[in-house]
Amino acid sequence: MRISLLVAALLSLMICTYYSWQGRLRIISSLKEACMSQWNKQILRSLFHCQTGFLFISSLYLFACALGLIPRMYAYSLLLFIGLNHGIFAIWHCYIAILSPPDRGIGMYIMALLFLFVALFALLGALTSCV
Repeated sequence: MRISLLVAALLSLMICTYYSWQGRLRIISSLKEACMSQWNKQILRSLFHCQTGFLFISSLYLFACALGLIPRMYAYSLLLFIGLNHGIFAIWHCYIAILSPPDRGIGMYIMALLFLFVALFALLGALTSCV
């Protein structure tokens, strides 16, 4: 069992839980009152659910890689993909935090830091699994 992958999986599961819980409260409820067409609201809602699904599935894959259920040949590329995606999410959340009002920016920076930790632990797990 790789400890770095287990830490990445636990952090990723925490992010997924928080994102789906807060997203339903803030994102989905604000879409109902938004001044845009129903088609655009449906696309944004679908995007939210796709991102939540990706976060959940990547958490499951991180757990599977930590427990050694996936062969090394497949785990290496999968961990690189998950790590780089979470790194992009970290950059994205930093950018959103810069554009956010000061009272909401701190939460986005914390979320970006969690995404960065998941990315670093997943990449560390990928690099140590090939040794």
